[in-house]
This record gives sequence, C-alpha cells and structure tokens, in this order.
Amino acid sequence: MARSHTLAGGAPLLRAAASSPPPHCAACGLGASLECGHRRSSSVASISARHRARAAPCRATPALGLRACAARSALDLPMRAERRAESEVRLALHLHLDASTLPTSPQRNANTAHFPVLCDFSFYILSVILLFFFLFFFALDLLLLAGGLRPVSSILGLVYGVRLDEDFTRWLDVLKLFSLDLFGVAIPGRCIGAMSTRLLVAGIWPYAAVAFVSLAIVAVAAVLNNKQTFDRNLVARVLYWAIFIFYLVLPSVSRSIFSARLCESFGYDDATGQRISYLLADPSLTCDAGPTWDDETSGLAPYFWAFVALWPVLVPLGFMALLLRVRKPVAAQRATPLSRATSFLWRDYSAGFLFWEVLDLVRKIFLTSMVLFIDQEYGSRKLLRTVVAAIVSATFLTLLALARPYRRSDDLYLACVANLLLTCCFASGVVIQLCDSTEYEDMCYKLVGYKTSRSATIFVVVLTAAMLAVSIAIILVSTVSAARAKTMRLASSKREPMRDGITLADGQQWHLFLSHVWSTGQDAVAVIKNELLQFLPGCEIFLDVDDLKNIGELEAYIGRSQVVLCFLSRGYLRSTNCLREIRAALEKGKPLVLVHEADPDKGGGTLAELRSECPEDLQAAIFEAGWPMAVWHRIEAFQHVSLKVIAEALLLKTPKYARKRSLPLYIPGEVRAKDLAFHKPVVLWASTLNAGARDLAAAVVAAVAGGKISITAATPSRLSSLPRSSGSGGDDDEATHMLLYLNRVTWAGDGAEALAEQVRAAREARLPIVMAHENDAVRNGCIFGHFFEVTPRDLIADGLYNDLAVGCHSAPHRQVSLALLANALGATKQTAQSRMRRVTHARVTQTRGSSSTTEPSNGDDVVEESSATQARQIV
Repeated sequence: MARSHTLAGGAPLLRAAASSPPPHCAACGLGASLECGHRRSSSVASISARHRARAAPCRATPALGLRACAARSALDLPMRAERRAESEVRLALHLHLDASTLPTSPQRNANTAHFPVLCDFSFYILSVILLFFFLFFFALDLLLLAGGLRPVSSILGLVYGVRLDEDFTRWLDVLKLFSLDLFGVAIPGRCIGAMSTRLLVAGIWPYAAVAFVSLAIVAVAAVLNNKQTFDRNLVARVLYWAIFIFYLVLPSVSRSIFSARLCESFGYDDATGQRISYLLADPSLTCDAGPTWDDETSGLAPYFWAFVALWPVLVPLGFMALLLRVRKPVAAQRATPLSRATSFLWRDYSAGFLFWEVLDLVRKIFLTSMVLFIDQEYGSRKLLRTVVAAIVSATFLTLLALARPYRRSDDLYLACVANLLLTCCFASGVVIQLCDSTEYEDMCYKLVGYKTSRSATIFVVVLTAAMLAVSIAIILVSTVSAARAKTMRLASSKREPMRDGITLADGQQWHLFLSHVWSTGQDAVAVIKNELLQFLPGCEIFLDVDDLKNIGELEAYIGRSQVVLCFLSRGYLRSTNCLREIRAALEKGKPLVLVHEADPDKGGGTLAELRSECPEDLQAAIFEAGWPMAVWHRIEAFQHVSLKVIAEALLLKTPKYARKRSLPLYIPGEVRAKDLAFHKPVVLWASTLNAGARDLAAAVVAAVAGGKISITAATPSRLSSLPRSSGSGGDDDEATHMLLYLNRVTWAGDGAEALAEQVRAAREARLPIVMAHENDAVRNGCIFGHFFEVTPRDLIADGLYNDLAVGCHSAPHRQVSLALLANALGATKQTAQSRMRRVTHARVTQTRGSSSTTEPSNGDDVVEESSATQARQIV
C-alpha cells in the first residue's frame, strides 16, 4: 500500500495549536491561527464531526507532544500507532511545525497577548539586520544565480520531493541567505497577512524598487546637470538599472508567485481514501474541495494568473523585444543609447547568440516554477518532475557545448559546469527519492544498492562534492590560461578593453582605417592588422586588400572609420590616394595616429626626410598637431609597445572610453622592468670615461627597484693592469658587471683611448660587459655600423661586438630597453611574494631615481644602416 499522510490525528493537533497564538512570528505553523494576528483556521474548523470527536483527548491536553497526540488519536482509527505517528511527524515537517511551537502551559498562553507588537517589532529589526547580509553576500548571489544553482537548490524538497537526510540539510539552509526572495529571508510571509496580500507584495515590490532607483538617478542628474536632466543617455541609464533589477529578482519572484500552486496532499479518511490538500505557503488554505470543506485557493487564481502574465511571461518577452530592437546595432558594434542600456543582456555573448540570456532565463523559470504544472497533486512524490528537470538540464548543457555562445571561454566553462552539476543533482535526486519511498519493502536496496536512505544520501553528497571539486579545478586552470592569453588588458582592471560594451559610435563600421602606400607599407600594415586582431578581439580594421570595393569611395570609407592610421614610409606622402585619405580624415575631424617606419631597408627614413615629401599645406596638420606617434619595430618586445600606442589611440575614440585622457594597457607576459628583480647582488661599473653610462645605469636601477643593484665608478680590483680609482659617491663595492654605453661620442675625444684600456682589462679579467646601443638622436644615437669605423681594431678583432648589444630607443620604448638591460644583468621575473616585499622599497627608489631621469626624446630614432649590422644588437 502506498504511504499516505493522514489528518485523523492532525486535526485535533491543529485545533490545539489554534487555541493560542504562537510565541514568535517564525513559529507560525499550520492554520490561519498560526498567522501573526491570531486568526483561526477555517479549514480545521470544517473537519468532519467524526474527526472532531476523536480529537477530544488531544484538545483537552494541548501540552502533549506531537507524537503523543498522534498516538492517542490512533486509538480510534484502524491504523497502527507508529504509522500514525510517522504521518503526523511528516506532516509537521512538510508544514514547518514541531512540538516546540505548541503552547505548553497556561502561563505560556497568558504571555502571548503581546505577540502582535512583537511581530511588528521583529519585522523592522529583522529587515535592518538582513539588509547587511544582502549587501555582504550580493556578489556570491550573482554567481549562484548565473548558474541557476541557488534557485534550484532552494526548492528541491518542496517541488521535486528530494529530501536529504536531516544531517545534510543544514548546509543547504545557508543558501537562503543568498536569496532575493522577499519572503524567503527578509520578511516572513506570515507577517504580511493573507496569501493574496503576499502575492500582491511579491509581484509589485520590484517595480517599487525600480521606481526608487529611477528617481534617485534623475535626482542626481538634476543636481549635477540641469540642462540635460531628461536626455536620452539618462533614460538609457534608468533602463539599464531596471533591466538589471528585473533580471536579478525574476527567478525568486516567479517562485513566490508559483507558491500559490504548491500544495501537499494528506490522507483524510483511510476507509474511503478521501484526501485533503493544503497550500504549503499558507497552510490555513485548502487546495481542493471535500465533504466538509471548500477549495479556499480558488480566490487566489486571479492574482496568480495576473502575476504569471506579468513576470514569467511578460518580463522575458520584454527582454526579447529590447534585444530585437538592438539586434542590428549590436551586430555592427555601433553604440546607441538603447544598445548601451541593454548591454547587460547581450555583452557576454557572441553576435549570433544575442537572445541566449532570454533562453537561459526561461530555463531557470521552468526548473524553479513552471515544473509545478507537472502532476500538480502528486508531483512532489513522484519521479516525473525530477526526470524532466534532469532531461532539460542535460539538453541545455549539450546546447552550451555545441553552440558555445559566450565570447570568453571562462564564461562558457562556468556555465557548463553549473549545468553539469544541475544535471547530476537531479539524477541523484532520483536515487534519493527511490530510497525515501516505502512503496515496496527493501526497494532502496533492490534498485539502488543501499539499505537506508541515509546511505544513499551520503553517496550523493560525496559524489557531488567530488564533481564540484574537479569542476572548480578545471575552471581555475582555464581561468589561469585565459589570464595568460596574449591579449591586451587594461592596466587598471586587468580586463580586455573590448570585452564589455559597444566600441563603435553610431554610423561607424571600423575602429581603424589603415592608410599606407603599397610599395613600402603593405607588409607592415598587414602585420599591424593581424596583431591587433589577436590583441584586441572584436576590433574592426579596414585594410584595402580586404575591404576596398571601390577606389572612388575612399572618402566614404574614411567617414565610417573612427580612427585613421597613417603609416609614414617613403612615397606615402607623395601618393595621390594616400593624400586623399589624409585630407578626408582632416575634413571629417577623424583623429590620426602616426606610425613611423624608421628602417631604410624596409622603405623608411627619418622624420625629416619623410616630412620633406609632404605638401606644405598638410605639414602642420600632420606633424605639428600632437597626434600619437610610434616608431614601428620588428623585434617583438618593442613591437608590442608600438601596438599599444595604436590600440590606446583607437580605444580612446570609442564611446566607452571617450571621456578618458589616457588608457594604460599591458600584454600578459610582456617585458616590464617593474616585474623584474635581482636575486643576487649586482654592482654595475659605469666608468667616468664612458659619457652617459652613469645616467643609463641610474635609469636601470630606478626602473627595476629590486634593491640588489648598485652603481660604482671605482675601477674593480680584479683589473690589476689598471690603477685603482675611488668612485664618486663613495661606492666601494666590487663590480660584478661593466656597462659599456655606445653612442656617437663613445670612441671620440680625449678619454677614448683610456676607455679602450678599461674594456681590454675587463675582457682579460673576464668581467661581464653589458653593451647598450643608443638609437635616440637626442642622446647622440647613431647607427650600429658607425662603431665598426671608430672602435679600436684590436677590440673588434677580439670579438667585442660578437655579443648582442641592447638597443636603447626613445620613449615610449625606453622602458623596454631598460628591462632588457636588467635582463642582461641577471634580473628575472619576481614572484608575487617577492613583489609584495619590495613595494615599500620601490616607492623610495622611485623618488630617488627621479633626479636621474633622461632628457625627453623627439621620437626620431637613428635608422640602421643594413640588416647585417642589425644582427649585432637587440634593436
């Protein structure tokens, strides 16, 4: 025989509980008498006379415990006492009542008259306390909500009938703290009043919250800028926050609405098989009609269907309508007020999956609410709901794996893991339901292999914990891999700059237009485009060989581009079409970014030479307007700097970053002096005979700030062939390296021969020599081939230039040069712990090093003479 719940002994128990109000609002249990306000239960009062007669013993002694009352009532019914006691206990567990909530003495009854006041007082105190919990756990709630774990875990027992052993249910109660359900945590529903009132409050309070936030935004805008109080951008901000609030509360509000359909059925008469159903959210209401009672939830139907249409139906449809409206601007990455307002719904997804968020919302609503329509009377006791939920979760997981709708892989991994855990959760729920059932004797052991439901619960919990640990490990590995990906990041937030929001203004099609002359710039701009597409995912770049359809529409292409890159090489400023592009950009007010090809072997030249090719009427507009400029390099470390200059100029003209003056960027794994540290003490010998060596050494010390590098001018004692000289500044440490600074004046002047003697002695004593080749014309830079003409012949023959020299370029490439010099001196990337230990020291050394900064550069690096000489240095 199927196990049923009976009210034969429960009716007098309910009436006994109704004889006096509960001691506190949280103890409100069965019947309307357990509501705050001390109302009596009409359903209990309408139970048949036969049950009222049997209930007399329990009514006379209301202090009896739950099992005692059940056992006494069992004497009058053809049912075993333990069966009746089990039914009563299960009834109490279903409806959140135990024996401790019943009055135990007349004195306790007398002390409950003040309860309505306590209810009001506890309402305000509890709301204030829980407000801090909401703020503290808000971030965690977003994570749980994103995967659907939190809404589903909170209704496993009520909706799906998956009831874990009580020893394992306590940790699930913690998830209630993360719920946005107004009645789940913040305000006990029974303190509000009747069920219809609760439905009204549950369906309306989010609209009140949106109205409050909207008024606050309008008030702030009115105070800050009266003239633009009601512009389109303000409306977009209000809409953004409205969407955000509706998205967060939709699952919990839907769950509150569908609680008007969540009933539990209990046996009423074993002889006839008559049953009675109670609404779990308000046990004073019966859900069906019987011999002596009516369906008291029928009055809730208008509220229920109205709010179902307003929330689970209308809100997703509203989101869908907004996404349809912004479909074209989002696909073209054009910024409009509406696309910015709805960015919360689509910014994490690829353009082809604009509506995925709505689909995910429908999935969450189905699993937490709409599944109640499956077998409304016995659904929570059968496997159908759990099986359907498992199939839906597995199907959605398959769609995620095949469609890959997310822009970022780590978001995809997180969504897949969440849905995998949900699928396993429902599959494990089937096991728990089988073991919890008493339909057949030893059914749990025969079908599952466990003798008790507790053993099955332990198996499910351990399996789920193991899967969760493995999933978290996979997510961490993928997250670390994504963090190390070669993409440009914002130095402030470590996020990809084009990940969130629209970066094209309305009417624009490309972020960057590559203007160049084919003869000397085609290869370089192709590299620029390919590198930027890798470093800035989502960037749209115009290149003639890929996008040019009609040469007569060059001006139109310029008009649909946000930034124009001018690749300055020989012949560029003499090209008719290139001049058309420049004039169109200047006429349309397009910002320029200049990239200078300095290598003569690649079609480059000095800025002076390139400027001489430019028409006089454009020289000032191009070379004197202060446009961002970068020298193009082909060595990776310096090339990254040039690409960052281009990317920053590009990003600062996007709608998202238009208000910023600068946008520092970095590339994971790039060479940065601040990431380096010396693990062994380094004493750098900067000879007084080597002009500029001391300043360059000081710049290295200031850039690295590792605390284990110092500078000395004293001749090392190991150089026995040279006289000892005291270094300036009192440095007496023995040198570990010699810095040889190579520029135009290194081997010229009276001290050249003495410097050559020092170099010979250092090589003889095997003192490591680190060479730095200056390329900045302001600092007397020259081509590397010049040194083969002026360096003493014996040093060249001895292989002085067989070792690579570090190229020192003008800003912004100067910092890379200093980092490469530090690498040559033995510096390596420091760990996080060592970096923390050096924070204080870095601040002191940065202040000290400000006095030794080098002169500003005009950006005109000296060009190399030939590819053969380039092999002698790190350019």
